[in-house]
Amino acid sequence: MKSLFKLVLSLLSSFIIFFVVTDVGKSYVHAVVPEEMAPLVKSKENQKIAYLTFDDGPSLNTMDILKILNRYHVKATFFVKGNEEPYAKECYEEIISQGHTIALHSYTHDYSIVYRSPESFLEDLNKLETMLQKEFGIKSRIVRLPGGSNNRLMHQVATKPIINGILHQLTEKGYIYVDWNIDSTDGFSPSISEQQIISSVRKGTKDQKHVNILLHDINSMKNTVKALPDIIEYLKKEGYSFDAIDETTPKLQFN
Repeated sequence: MKSLFKLVLSLLSSFIIFFVVTDVGKSYVHAVVPEEMAPLVKSKENQKIAYLTFDDGPSLNTMDILKILNRYHVKATFFVKGNEEPYAKECYEEIISQGHTIALHSYTHDYSIVYRSPESFLEDLNKLETMLQKEFGIKSRIVRLPGGSNNRLMHQVATKPIINGILHQLTEKGYIYVDWNIDSTDGFSPSISEQQIISSVRKGTKDQKHVNILLHDINSMKNTVKALPDIIEYLKKEGYSFDAIDETTPKLQFN
């Protein structure tokens, strides 16, 4: 049924219209489909779905993350960087072979490079795209900006036009940028405890049917790996199923 749902939505993509609902400075973009498709879409909307998303990998923790996901039969989304370390190739390949989604983050994750201008951002992104397609046959149009689309530079006079320009060009060129509605807080510091990560996820799920959870796949973030089994078990207990992000997923965007 899940495969049929995605196939039908893909076939109807040319008819999809988007509307934006604003909530405390964040906008959430949802698909509106033809009336005859409403029952099928409503069925998905009524499900409790969790999207586990890992930014900044591959890292030395990737294999451990994948083992946990495999143990629980959970699919996730990895917003990857360009990692040239010898171990990284195996990580990219294992993410793919286990059926997870590889999406785009940036090649460098260097703010001084990617946020220099919209052109610089796209040049860095294209370098990542080229590497993924050439080395692993992966082509993705799903993007998460470093820091998200509402990052600190969005609130500075000098750099706000750059972020807006990036978002405009991404949309114009057919990319889909994705943010999150639960921050696990694991990206704040390696000192963030396992329990705090779990607690942040639990609090964030209150009254939410679709949860897009920000986690990190970084060498120093060992507590993310430790917290992951408890996060998955909690979400399962709360009635969530798990899915990886693709182009038919309801879009969650801050801007």
